[in-house]
Amino acid sequence: MVFCFECFMCFIWSLYGQLCESQFYIIALASIAALLMLCNVHTSFMMCTPGNGCALDVSTTTSSAVGAGYDYSVERGPHTWHVAESNQSPINIESREVQRINFDMPLNWVGYDKLPLGVRLENNGHTLLLRAAYDGASPFIDGADLLSCFSFHEISFRWSWHDGEGSEHTLDNQHYPLEMQCLHTDAADRCHASSRGLLVVSYLFTLSVENPFLNVIIRYLVAVQQAGQCAEIPPFPLNYLMPTFYSDFYSYQGSLTEPPCHRGAEWFISPIPLAISERQLHEFRKLRSRSGSRIERNARPVQDLCDRIVNLNRYRRV
Repeated sequence: MVFCFECFMCFIWSLYGQLCESQFYIIALASIAALLMLCNVHTSFMMCTPGNGCALDVSTTTSSAVGAGYDYSVERGPHTWHVAESNQSPINIESREVQRINFDMPLNWVGYDKLPLGVRLENNGHTLLLRAAYDGASPFIDGADLLSCFSFHEISFRWSWHDGEGSEHTLDNQHYPLEMQCLHTDAADRCHASSRGLLVVSYLFTLSVENPFLNVIIRYLVAVQQAGQCAEIPPFPLNYLMPTFYSDFYSYQGSLTEPPCHRGAEWFISPIPLAISERQLHEFRKLRSRSGSRIERNARPVQDLCDRIVNLNRYRRV
């Protein structure tokens, strides 16, 4: 169904006039406020949907652009993707071979404790996406050695049917059962015409006890089990899923991990793995691909590091 803003406003004013004539002023004002709030959330999500305007249209560089032209099978898996060969992600991080970097300014996380207007989950047939709509500026990261301010765009997840796999990045050749990748875009580049100016903050998960913060999305995965399904869920601050960190995190220059795998993305890898239970992980494994089968694996294999350097960043308190 196509949303018509002009028709919606005509309906509001008509309703307002009828209620005012009947002298139910309080009911009129409450009704208008509720309808305008719904309109605001809907409009915000329209802006967050790729292809609906320049403000958040990064469809040529992010996981939002995935189509039916590839998957992770033998026929159309990563070994068949025609992408650049250098500076690709993910990578293996050898903790003994990283370059230690000290900086005087910590990472600055702004707005991640703010309650969004709405949160939407989407199963695009390859992965689970999470987007949030805000009244005003989206949460952003700056500070440390970042040369710009990076605004939150979306979250995607990587997993496998096997507990010993799942994550795209590895630490000392160890895979983790789940990886959460939080895409950010350069706030100064409003149209995001290329992959330059992308920051991906990655969190690895290890099997452990139940993670109550994950349940804010786990309980709603049943609504997006089929490819193409979307669901708007009760909003929550992003720091429920994204614990802030300020020091001892890894970083390197790489690419996005889905075709066309654009280069120019900076990666931050959180230093401390998060917890996920077997039950919670199983809920991700129920999500289905476009073929109707369960998504058994959606991780690109580790790529060659070549001459790139992985940094271990530490905030030096003065």
